[in-house]
Amino acid sequence: MDPRSPLEYSRDLERNDRDPRVPSPVRSPARIETPTIYETVERVLQRIQPRVVFNPRGRKPSVQVEGDIGRKITSGGSQEDPRRSHEAPRRPKRTQDLSVAIGLQTRPTEQKLLVEVGKFRVISVKDLARELYNGQESQLRHDLGYLKEHGLIETHFINVRRDGRSEDVRRFDAVTLTKSAQRMLNKSGLVPEGQRIYSGLVKPREAEHDTQIYRAYQKEAATIESEGGRNLRVKLDFELKAQLNRAMYLVRKQQPDRDATEIKAEVAEQFNLKVINDRVVVPDLRIEYDLPSGGSAQVDVEVATAAYRHGHIAHKVQAGFRMYVSNGDIGRLGAAIQDDHDLMSEILDI
Repeated sequence: MDPRSPLEYSRDLERNDRDPRVPSPVRSPARIETPTIYETVERVLQRIQPRVVFNPRGRKPSVQVEGDIGRKITSGGSQEDPRRSHEAPRRPKRTQDLSVAIGLQTRPTEQKLLVEVGKFRVISVKDLARELYNGQESQLRHDLGYLKEHGLIETHFINVRRDGRSEDVRRFDAVTLTKSAQRMLNKSGLVPEGQRIYSGLVKPREAEHDTQIYRAYQKEAATIESEGGRNLRVKLDFELKAQLNRAMYLVRKQQPDRDATEIKAEVAEQFNLKVINDRVVVPDLRIEYDLPSGGSAQVDVEVATAAYRHGHIAHKVQAGFRMYVSNGDIGRLGAAIQDDHDLMSEILDI
């Protein structure tokens, strides 16, 4: 049985009998069919250009051709933004070089960081970023987090010495080795023979001064290497004082009746140091290095602060040390020296 009504039959007959030359009647606005929400979204999506997804495995060897808008067009059809050329180069992956001694994979820069911090006991993060990471502090922070997570370093927030003119307390962050890192480095083969490695922060009040020693070393090392010096080793005052005391103790033990002043002068001469006012003058840092013609040489470095008095500085200069002072201390140190231009000419800034 046909389910359609007679009215629907009449409408079909009317459509079939209509003359095609006669225009169709205009439908009323109520009869206009509006697109659904799904049809509207589909039309919008059709107008959006497809997004190119970078697939490193499917990347083809590129033939670079200069584009009209300053970009490089590769053979794969992708465009390279010229700003990417200024980004930091991809760093080498961590390797197994120290896995036997340290027990984890490290990058060459991380290895150099551990050795440098061990040699100078404490180095500021700012100096590490400048000297080892070419100013890429974000990379340094990432590596510090990795080394700290594995128990090889410790970070410290150190107060800057106040000059009495400012009430603000300024701080800087610095890095030291842990004892486990100290032991592991000594077994790694990365440390030059005879080079001592330190760990921990012994005197927090002197930490700012100690970090400045590393800056003075960088200036002296650049001069030494430009003149052909190589295989640089460093000795801090801790090591020099310990060697001096041990040498004097052994002489007294062997010759108990000998005059102490003579013993002191003899031992100081063995270490190429001078005795002034009955005291052996010891530098903050001694740099030993090999000469290009053979043999060895050394440079003694002292970093002066605003706490140094005129006589103290004069003794250091008389002992033949290379004198440095930080920019923050040079004004106050100048007031202590007053008009002694001979001493001022011996002091370099760091």
